[in-house]
Amino acid sequence: MLAKTYRLIVKYKNSLMWALVILILCGMPPSGLPTIKIPGIDKMVHFGLFAVFALLLISEMNYQRVQLTVKNRHKWVGFIVASVYGGLIELTQLYLFTSRGAEWADFFADILGAAVAVLVYPYINKTLKGYI
Repeated sequence: MLAKTYRLIVKYKNSLMWALVILILCGMPPSGLPTIKIPGIDKMVHFGLFAVFALLLISEMNYQRVQLTVKNRHKWVGFIVASVYGGLIELTQLYLFTSRGAEWADFFADILGAAVAVLVYPYINKTLKGYI
């Protein structure tokens, strides 16, 4: 069991590290974050964080990436895992990181980022010739 868990962690190390980055950034008190006065920047950040997360998940699942293809199942799993994690992040902001505020709009930005990642992954994979 331990060996299987280790293999899983090694296979998904980039996704797991990115998930940790998301957790840290979304859990930081607002005073620890730089203030940028651009309307909607928070939503753009959520979009980007979860687009990258879904791309990493799909890439690490996609054992056919060197053939420049991807199974729909891998795209769906990447989308669902990233979306559920986005929901969990919002719940932690609501109940655990009380200095942060949970917002439906952030959750929708997370979902949209994951959805766009699913749509663009095949093109990125072909452009980078299987390196992602």
